[in-house]
Amino acid sequence: MRHMKQVIFTASCISLIAACSVKNNFTKNNYTVSPNPLELKGDSVEITIKANVPAKSINPKTIVTFSPYLKCEDGTVINLKETTIKGTKAKGSADETVDTKLGGKVSYSTKIAYTPSMKNAKLMPKFTALGKEVPITLGALAEGTIVTPLLLNNNDQTIFTSDDYKVELVNKSINIYFPLDNDKFNPKFSAGKNLSNKAQIKALGILLKADTNFVARGIAINAYASPDGELDRNTNLSKGREESTFKFFKKELRKLGFTEVNDENFTRGYSSAEDWLGFEKAIISSEYKEKDAILEVLRNKGISDEEREGLLRRNFPKVWEKAKVSVLPSLRKSELIIKGASPMKTDAELLTFYGMYDKLSPKELFHLAIISTDLTKKQEVLNAYNVINSEDWRSYNNLAVSNIQQNDFAAAKTNLDKALVLSPENPTLLANYGVVYKLTGNYAEAIKYYNMAGTKGADVSYNLGLLAVKNGNYVEAVSSFNNSKINDFNTALALLLNGNAAACKATIDALNPDELKWNHYYLRAVAAARSNNADDVAANLIKAIGANSEVRNMAKSDMEFAKMFSNPLFQGAIR
Repeated sequence: MRHMKQVIFTASCISLIAACSVKNNFTKNNYTVSPNPLELKGDSVEITIKANVPAKSINPKTIVTFSPYLKCEDGTVINLKETTIKGTKAKGSADETVDTKLGGKVSYSTKIAYTPSMKNAKLMPKFTALGKEVPITLGALAEGTIVTPLLLNNNDQTIFTSDDYKVELVNKSINIYFPLDNDKFNPKFSAGKNLSNKAQIKALGILLKADTNFVARGIAINAYASPDGELDRNTNLSKGREESTFKFFKKELRKLGFTEVNDENFTRGYSSAEDWLGFEKAIISSEYKEKDAILEVLRNKGISDEEREGLLRRNFPKVWEKAKVSVLPSLRKSELIIKGASPMKTDAELLTFYGMYDKLSPKELFHLAIISTDLTKKQEVLNAYNVINSEDWRSYNNLAVSNIQQNDFAAAKTNLDKALVLSPENPTLLANYGVVYKLTGNYAEAIKYYNMAGTKGADVSYNLGLLAVKNGNYVEAVSSFNNSKINDFNTALALLLNGNAAACKATIDALNPDELKWNHYYLRAVAAARSNNADDVAANLIKAIGANSEVRNMAKSDMEFAKMFSNPLFQGAIR
């Protein structure tokens, strides 16, 4: 098994026993180290040593101290926790007691923080008795440390706020009016002091000239007739008013310089109706004592418009006569809508405006920040945006993301703090806080913020998977990556660390071959080694080394390939 190695005490080790006055019928001690090689998990390495002590092999009055240590490749020594073992008649306390007559089992475990020097370290035994070190011929109990979790890509997913940068549709509208039973538009027509087509045309010109970027794209006309008259007649009046209005204002737009009216794509929309709703609004705002009764007729959906007009004429003749003067003229109208848009600068045009931010609208400025690939310029643009719009949390969030990309985590947190004031409990901000805390090593706070963000709707599954790998929780990592629906190198790595080499290989095999890098091939070689497939180990190492020559030395000392070190295929691949 990969995690199991037995070290046997034979007659050559009797010197250890002699120093402790061990009886002469001792034959061997059997030691098992797990895992072997040692393994990095989370930020530390756990070591478990189990020993079978034969019967009558330890002096009942002896206390032996076991002091294992790691002897690193650079010569440094890392002393591990000590444990003491005594015979049944030994005075004093000890961690373990072994029955001299029957023998027994001794278990030792410790956990230490990982340091890079431990990668090729040897786990060595050391015994002392009666205050003196016992010379032994026993070699290393375990060699090397598997550090495959360090292959993890720290590609934490930040959430960059995008925009909806597209042409904004803008409509300019006025009402124009018609005499009773007349469908021809008269620009000089007026009714009383308040209804004047001349004034309305002038108002439209002011509206259009005020927006110098406005581009007319069409005319829509909602033509109405007052409810006094036969339905067919009113329908024909509405249609005639629409045609007359369109012809006049198409010419008027041309006079104002809107040459686009000649474009074949210039649109024309039309709708017509009797303006019963306008009549109802006028009655609501009136002071007629019959108001409620009139509104009951107007809101009766069980009668036709002709029946409704007849009831009003017969039952409320005085009101009807007054309405013909005060209300109905305002209902003989067309709502003229000039449909258009304020054009937006293209991305290529925006990229020429660095340093000229006062010439851009806020929407254009924010979009320039989004499309800027240079982080320094992106931040410059966002800061300029904040000057004119300091209440938009999105810009501070995006500044924080760019800070994270530059590893400036203090600045990132400052900008996230500003954004959170403007948008409390925002899941995007909470998720990005999690990234800052994770990348600064505060995993507990990172999990806290990721969980808060997830509760409020942010998808933080992938980042939780990264944290789970960092913490050595491989079952949780696989689950989180599955929830993220993302398959990549880290997904495959988590599967391998969780003991599923076949699924690791299958995940990499399913990726786009054109996007595979050295680490994909290297991980596939590790999966092959765990499956004892020397051919695949060699084939993938050759590809990995071809993409990154440093892999050659990396593989030579990687304990994932310990069983392959003497294999000709492995040796040929790294030569």
